[in-house]
Amino acid sequence: MARLKTRTLRYELRLTPVEKESWSVKASSMGLDLSEYIRCCVERRQITTTIQPEVNRQTAVELGRIGVNLNQLQRAMNTSVASGQFISNVDESLAVVEQVYKTVKELQFQLLGSHDRQNSKR
Repeated sequence: MARLKTRTLRYELRLTPVEKESWSVKASSMGLDLSEYIRCCVERRQITTTIQPEVNRQTAVELGRIGVNLNQLQRAMNTSVASGQFISNVDESLAVVEQVYKTVKELQFQLLGSHDRQNSKR
C-alpha cells in the first residue's frame, strides 16, 4: 500500500504583496492553493486544470435546456404519429431533430472539455 507524503518541513519564501497576490490569483484560477502552485512551477510540472470559464458552464446549461426541448419535440411527434395524426415529412423532421440534438450534445462536451461520449447516445 502506498504511503501518503506528509510534508513536515517549512521553507520561508519572501514575496512582495504584488507577487503574492498575482501568484494567488494564478493558483486559484487553476484550482490550486498557492503552495501547490509554487511546487508545480519549481518542479516544472505541467499544470492541468479542470476549471472551466463560467460562460462555458452557463452555455452548456442552456444547451442542455435546448436538448430537453428537442427531446420533447421528438416525443410529441412520435406520440402524434402513434395516435394516427398525419405529420407531413415526419421521418425527415425526426431525423433533423435527432441530428440537431446530437450537435447540441457535442457542443456541450466541447464546452466542458469532456471526452466522455457515453451520455451523448440516446
